[in-house]
Amino acid sequence: MPTPPRRRVPRADTVPDTPGRPEFAAAFLQRNRQYRADQARLNRDAAANERTALARRWGLSFRVDAG
Repeated sequence: MPTPPRRRVPRADTVPDTPGRPEFAAAFLQRNRQYRADQARLNRDAAANERTALARRWGLSFRVDAG
């Protein structure tokens, strides 16, 4: 007797490679005109407070490298 569909567990090698939340959010921001304009105004030499303001405005957060 076959196992009912709700009991089947997908094998790791058959799970589709789908993007997660961080990848989806990054793709959204890359396509957003307002975000790209804000980012273009912010150059590499911008002060930390300017980068922090951009991150807060767009709801960005970054993981701290534990080293």
